Amino acid sequence: MKSSFKNILTLACLALVITSCKKSFDDLYVNKNKPLSVQPSLLFNGILSGMVDAPGGQLDRTNQFQLQNNSYFGNNQYLFGSGDNLYATLTNVINMEGQALAFGARPLNPYHTLGKFFRAYLFSRMSLQMGDIPMSQALQGAAMLTPKYDVQKAVFQQSFLWLDSANTELTQLIANNDLTLAGDMYFSNNLKKWQKAVNTFRLRLLIHLSKKAGSDADLNLASQFNTIVNNPAAYPVMESTADNLQYIWLNPTNKYPLNKETFANGALNNSSATYVGLLTQLKDPRVFVTTDPAPGLVSGSVTAGDFAAFQGGDPGLDMGILASQNGGGKLSYINRWRYFSGYTGEPTPIIGYTEMCFNIAEAINRGWISAGPAGDAAAYYNLGIKSSMAFYAIPLKGTITAYSLPPGIPVTGPYVTTPVNVDYNTYYSQPAVQYAGNNANGLTQILQQKYLAFFLNSGLEPYYNWRRTGVPVFTTGVGTGNNGKIALRYKYSADDQSANTANYNAAIAQYNNVDDINGKMWLLK
Repeated sequence: MKSSFKNILTLACLALVITSCKKSFDDLYVNKNKPLSVQPSLLFNGILSGMVDAPGGQLDRTNQFQLQNNSYFGNNQYLFGSGDNLYATLTNVINMEGQALAFGARPLNPYHTLGKFFRAYLFSRMSLQMGDIPMSQALQGAAMLTPKYDVQKAVFQQSFLWLDSANTELTQLIANNDLTLAGDMYFSNNLKKWQKAVNTFRLRLLIHLSKKAGSDADLNLASQFNTIVNNPAAYPVMESTADNLQYIWLNPTNKYPLNKETFANGALNNSSATYVGLLTQLKDPRVFVTTDPAPGLVSGSVTAGDFAAFQGGDPGLDMGILASQNGGGKLSYINRWRYFSGYTGEPTPIIGYTEMCFNIAEAINRGWISAGPAGDAAAYYNLGIKSSMAFYAIPLKGTITAYSLPPGIPVTGPYVTTPVNVDYNTYYSQPAVQYAGNNANGLTQILQQKYLAFFLNSGLEPYYNWRRTGVPVFTTGVGTGNNGKIALRYKYSADDQSANTANYNAAIAQYNNVDDINGKMWLLK
């Protein structure tokens, strides 16, 4: 008995010591500065911040808006690496929804509903870059470390379901005057504006699948599009640029990436002939706002107010040739007064009204719908152009001031000012601009104008639209690399290949078992 009691006492003491040590060990390594819970609004705000694609970088070269003339800061090649990995952001979406409930929100609340929008936005964004992606088995933690890749069609079908559900739930939340949402940097917690963004984004995704309209009838692309456009009571969409989902740049907290302090790097970027050439071909006044005249072309009778003074660089040329052309004053820069004289630049639309107008015009042109509340394809085409002009403060009729910077003058100026007369009716009356009708020429016009309106905004949408339609013509050559091709997709990450090998191999089988940047994904076939 004494021996047994002694053994029990010894084990009890040992357990107490082990427990005490474990507690001390845990206390030592717990990061007390890391919160165990946060307000859902903080997670929400972080997700919103991650939606913007900042101008002034590689995306502008991929979209052929700008190009490099010096290899020190990059190149103009289409040698895509891996696409965006947005699963950490999607995890924050899940955490945001959970924290909303933890802090007392009802099961149906704005964080829960907008979580569906974020899922559609983030999964479709990765799919547009890479093709098939893990979705249905993703985000399950240790329970599923090797998720299968959902085919691209399934990613879009699920996204449409999420967006439709989000619209329905937003209608209920608005009717209930739900005031739960906080921390909204885009719409100041206005659920009506969020509902418009949700439905406008769905129109964008539907247009992305235009090649599948005839071959995949179960997608019901035309029917979905018509349901949204012609039933505004149930599916409100953006009504003006005041409804834009866009990022506003602030100084000093969030400076526009092109600003006074980055001006020196701006001298190594020229405007692209793809963009500038289209503007000058159409005698489009936006060129005077977004682009500098090439200093070597301003001479004699040619002034900074003449279209002949603007010349973009050809991304297909060798960079040495571009550097020589630029040194000789033969190439235009992005407009230095607008983009480098201050710190806030211009808003960066993520999902916008102007694009929506062109998407509706395209749907009418393709015969998906006969008209929308604003009229026929020509009406929406006109609305889109006028909206883009207004973004640059170009009046329908009047005078604008073109600002240019002669060689050797610092960014602070003095700038040369040149008055330019503008008249929308004169601009639109040109055969190259006036809508040619619901035919191939009319579709090209819609796509060209949408490309011009995308300048420095909306991420890779200009590239996606080129990839889908071939409009406008993107230049290729030795400068763009990739054997003179424009890459069609981004690669999967190295982690996919090493940690999820079997599913990775199944996903690239459609590209002849190579993670091929020139491979055609489902939506392009």
